[in-house]
Amino acid sequence: MKKTITVLLGLSLLFGFSISGCNGTGKKTKAAPADDGTFGKKDASQYSGTLKVWSWTDDPKYQIAAFEKAYPNVKVDFTMIGDSYDTKLQTIVDNDAEGPDVFCADVKTVKNYIESEAWENLSAAPYNAVTDDIMDYVTTIGSDADGNLRALSWQATPGGFWYKRSLSKKYLGTDDPDAVSKLLSTMDSLFAAGKTVYEKSQGKTFLLPNYQDLWTMACYSKRTTPWISDGKFNMDDYAVKFFDVAKEARDMNLDAKLASWSQGWYSAAANDSIMGYVLPTWGMQYVIQKGAPDSKGDWAIASMPDSYFNGGTYMGIYTQSREKELAWLYIKFVNLNKDYVEQYAKEKSDFPCLKTVINDMSQNYSDAWCGGQNTFEFFNQEASKINTSLVTKYDDSVNNLLLTNVNLYVEGKYTKEEAIKKFKEDVANAYHNVTIE
Repeated sequence: MKKTITVLLGLSLLFGFSISGCNGTGKKTKAAPADDGTFGKKDASQYSGTLKVWSWTDDPKYQIAAFEKAYPNVKVDFTMIGDSYDTKLQTIVDNDAEGPDVFCADVKTVKNYIESEAWENLSAAPYNAVTDDIMDYVTTIGSDADGNLRALSWQATPGGFWYKRSLSKKYLGTDDPDAVSKLLSTMDSLFAAGKTVYEKSQGKTFLLPNYQDLWTMACYSKRTTPWISDGKFNMDDYAVKFFDVAKEARDMNLDAKLASWSQGWYSAAANDSIMGYVLPTWGMQYVIQKGAPDSKGDWAIASMPDSYFNGGTYMGIYTQSREKELAWLYIKFVNLNKDYVEQYAKEKSDFPCLKTVINDMSQNYSDAWCGGQNTFEFFNQEASKINTSLVTKYDDSVNNLLLTNVNLYVEGKYTKEEAIKKFKEDVANAYHNVTIE
């Protein structure tokens, strides 16, 4: 046996083979480089090679340009994959196949890749990631059940209610963010505000694009139990109540019946059909500015009955990577380099994950699109209230099934009891090994 191991080790040194190990679950991983005290700490000019990065959007292009400037001898080979991204990536992960060195994941799928042990443990040597400066909820989402960091995000995504100042002043009597926040501080007052907007506009303006926005706010803040835990499906009391909340919102003309991401939904930013959107930090950059490029200065953001987050892109080092040191340089640069993160936040109008950058920028920040409102200070306050204790890998699928059946009830096709029964059946069909009562 000793002779066999010696031969294998000799061959690996001679031909550059990588001997993979197995963790406690039997998943094969390429061993992390030995930590000789210089891992990821050498001068930038000493690093060279090609790093493979995958994502489903082109967001990394900005990061890559800055990274290659900082590490001139390292080339990043970027691959953008569209709708089939997660299907392709999960196949690679499940088979321990060759793939990217670094890959991104939406917050909806982060826990899936973490539980698949697809990413390196960044809390362990030789990475020894220090996360003191990162928003707490961001590290919580990117960590496994044992608290080991597996993925990082360069952004935090707390949300609020982006509203049009002109319409708010016209129908609610004020465009001040603090005053509007007070008007939306409870579900009762939010419904009352929606009724006022509809009636005063003679049915031309609705508070929200769709009642489903209320679930965006409530799915983590108002529920008390995760959808699935210990193999059991949990129909939370608020999930049951939301059927009635949605029906009331529709009956009171709170929403304009615009499907999210539809052309009408985008166009609403530039007309008077809705007063605003329930969106997180990126709502301004990707929805409002694109949908209403001539509306600069006519927006503001207010808090709602509950704080929430929505979206966020995470990245980690693939366990099968052959360039783990270069991958770690990239992860550190994009997510932990204060100078870069501040540059990115300013140039891209995005809300970063580093607390020092947020605190510095919050001091005198003025958002021209929001009439000079300090949106950084607003998001900083909202982020501190975010609850991530209910986040699981099942959330996106189960939330979609819930909303599909809520809609059947709202449109009068099912009774509430029938819709709830159908919802449970849909979950059972999606997850055969889950117990549903």
